[in-house]
Amino acid sequence: MTLNSENKSNHNTRCLALGVFDLFHIGHLNYLKFAKAQGSELFVAVAPDDLCFENKKTFPIISQHERMTIVSALAIVDHVALVPSPIIKTQSACRWIEAWGINKVVVGGQWQNSERWNEAANALQAHNIDVMFAPQTPDISSTDIKQKIITYCSEVL
Repeated sequence: MTLNSENKSNHNTRCLALGVFDLFHIGHLNYLKFAKAQGSELFVAVAPDDLCFENKKTFPIISQHERMTIVSALAIVDHVALVPSPIIKTQSACRWIEAWGINKVVVGGQWQNSERWNEAANALQAHNIDVMFAPQTPDISSTDIKQKIITYCSEVL
């Protein structure tokens, strides 16, 4: 891959983007495009169904296999895998991120200054892995899309 002069500092940088990617939408695409621009290789870790249920008490609409298939079809994505589950401790997450040879983790902007990602960023920095936050796409989220569907269905039924 040829990098332009603005991206020379990102040469040989393996970036990791993490997410559920349920009901894939423009916010997901913008996030992944931003993550890809931060390095030369983009790894995407998709949250497995059981981890989503553990964190949100609901399963994604789209199965983990289908979400991985959708994400892997994107030309900007170089590698797709499931987030190893269960991840309970920050240090175990650091170990698998480091094992994948990741140099930079790109996280959705909604997590900036959260206790979870403050702790994770400090732990990853100890492994020489940078963390940065992607800008959010306004007015879009899978949760909002689900709510619109529920509202629409309740109005027409």
